[in-house]
Amino acid sequence: MPRPLIRLLDPKVANQIAAGEVVERPAAAAKELLENALDAGARRVTLDFSRGGKALLAVEDDGHGMTPDQAELALQRHATSKIADAADLGRIRSFGFRGEALPSIASVSRFTLRTRAEGAEAGCEILVNAGRTVHVREHGMAVGTRIEVANLFHPVPARLKFLKSDDTEAAHIVRMVRLYAVAHPEVGFLLREDGREVFRSPGNVPVAERVRGIWGKSVADELLPLPAAEGAGMGVSGLLGKPGVSRSTRQDIVTVVNGRPVDSRALTYALVEAYHTLIPKGRFPLAFLFLEIDPAAIDVNVHPAKREIRFRDEAKVRAFVMGSVLAALRGRPEAGSPLPAVPAVEVLGATGARPAESPPSVADAPAAASGGGPAPAAPPPAGAPLRMGWRLVGRLRGDRAAFETPSGLVVLDLGSAHQRVLFESIVAGIASEHPVSQPLLLPIPLELDPLPAAVLGERSAFLSAAGFGLEPYGRNFWRVVSLPTWLEPGEAEAFLRDLLSEMARREGDFARAHLAAEGLARLAVRRARYRTDTLSDAELLDLVRRLFLTTQPGTDPLGRRTYFELAETDLDRRLGRG
Repeated sequence: MPRPLIRLLDPKVANQIAAGEVVERPAAAAKELLENALDAGARRVTLDFSRGGKALLAVEDDGHGMTPDQAELALQRHATSKIADAADLGRIRSFGFRGEALPSIASVSRFTLRTRAEGAEAGCEILVNAGRTVHVREHGMAVGTRIEVANLFHPVPARLKFLKSDDTEAAHIVRMVRLYAVAHPEVGFLLREDGREVFRSPGNVPVAERVRGIWGKSVADELLPLPAAEGAGMGVSGLLGKPGVSRSTRQDIVTVVNGRPVDSRALTYALVEAYHTLIPKGRFPLAFLFLEIDPAAIDVNVHPAKREIRFRDEAKVRAFVMGSVLAALRGRPEAGSPLPAVPAVEVLGATGARPAESPPSVADAPAAASGGGPAPAAPPPAGAPLRMGWRLVGRLRGDRAAFETPSGLVVLDLGSAHQRVLFESIVAGIASEHPVSQPLLLPIPLELDPLPAAVLGERSAFLSAAGFGLEPYGRNFWRVVSLPTWLEPGEAEAFLRDLLSEMARREGDFARAHLAAEGLARLAVRRARYRTDTLSDAELLDLVRRLFLTTQPGTDPLGRRTYFELAETDLDRRLGRG
């Protein structure tokens, strides 16, 4: 076969390739434009968007602007005012520095740049369509810059197929702007969607006030101040969730380093460790953490979109942040007070009945236990009838019980058995599309952030199949009018918020019906509280009966064993009689 020729790519093609890394979705393009505005010294930034940013993105600022020559040069690849040589990469203070964003965005959109430098008599307008310059001309405007990005990705339609719905893409834009707004309370922000104001925040406001104005009163009321602290060549400040306040995902851990919102494992780890005795295991704290550190001590050039950073001495940063957070939490009376029980669903109700005088067997158990919910529709697995002769010997410590069986002795973990029964009951109910639901006398109001609200809109059919009755009641606002029978009304709001956060984090899994049902059921059993100590013997034996009606009675939903059995031969051997 002929040897392939090596050739230089056309600059337009190179820019479109770069756009695939830098501009993965409309929110990424908006982020690059917003960062340029902040780098230009803007004190006011306005961002408009339409159709999730696909039809229009426009960012306008009152920064120092550009001359016509500078504006034309800014659209050339690797043209930047932020660094001059390789040494500058070790002390980056600006947001941008690679000189890739503007030419990359202009190569995959209809791109209009209008700018005017301070002292210039007029501004200029540059129109670029799919990487080709259409015109450069004078334009009257105030000092500053306005960039409009229309028909994003229209030159590369294959990219459009990978974008989510308009609501989801809009939610990503709103979240991004909120992060930069809280990171820069000295700057005024205005965000509009289709001409409608999403939020407006004046400049020069305290961080706590900006969080209250943008995240809402419910979040602000759950926060405590983290007093500014300095040491080890760095400083930290911010807002911390009160002890006992937790979330199911890391989404509400906001970390800002030198004014840049970032994802940092080191900072997240420090926060989680500081809260490990103050929130339930497997949950995450609520925090707005601001770290100031020498730019030479971090590397921001480790991710195409600059979302991640690397500390040169992570151990020192973790220790400093953890110590500062612990000192703030220990200084609060709430930190030393007993924590409330983990919010959960009481799945198998307690009747308080006294144990039967003679231990009954599984075969004598009633068809269903009080409060136990519907049994799964799965057929009994092979071998189950052999185990129906179990006889309760007694309760053991640690939520366990011992049973004598026709073939030996069994120790059963009651909590794991409950989890398996509930898990398959929920999955079977969703699969049947006829879940047992309970109407609520008083609807529960549910106001959501944009991203979980978009997820709810996209997955409303699935939630309905799971037994949730939800009625839209305004933008990002719903009323919960009915619930599945396994969920208590008092836990409904917290459960739905956690579920929607999981759906947003694992959107690929929840797009598939069977994985979505299993994901919901796993979240339900993780949050459930099992009152096995008050189950009567008859109810306990009915739990065994229902366990063996499931498809996998030997394990709980996390793969842990529900019971183990010692055969007669094992007992004889251990007693030296075998």
